[in-house]
Amino acid sequence: MNPTRGGWLIGLTLFIALVLSAVHLPENWPGWLGWLRPHWTALFVFFWVLHFPNRLGLIWAWVFGLLLDVLLADPLGLNALLLATITYITWTLYERLRMYTTLQQCVVVFLLVLVTEIVRILVHLLWLERDVSILVAMSAVMSALIWPPIEAILRGLSAQFRVEERS
Repeated sequence: MNPTRGGWLIGLTLFIALVLSAVHLPENWPGWLGWLRPHWTALFVFFWVLHFPNRLGLIWAWVFGLLLDVLLADPLGLNALLLATITYITWTLYERLRMYTTLQQCVVVFLLVLVTEIVRILVHLLWLERDVSILVAMSAVMSALIWPPIEAILRGLSAQFRVEERS
């Protein structure tokens, strides 16, 4: 019997996603490598909502989005809104998305992260007047490419630690 039903694993993996999102590249590395960073929190939220839709809700996605806003110095609520939107879309379509092949899921991940990055670009352009590059779309490409191994790792961890649906 698993008393926490694996909730600690969900929290730990989302914390790791936050850390991976906030880690900077070493100074002596080329700057363009930073554009190849996947959207870790979106990937992890997508996985947990897709495979365990009753375990991660809009409130938790919002909370982790607020933490990501603080870590990345984005306007408060931007990532919270984006992660809650990803959660809602995945939650409403999870039965259909589960039947998709891995390649089709990669396309869905690509589209979700691409829309997320476009909204982030617009906010940065309109309100923060920061310089942005079209290379931000590379985050969507890298997220789609890394989705299969991330899904395999998280699926193995959830089976090993017996993550269960909430009743």
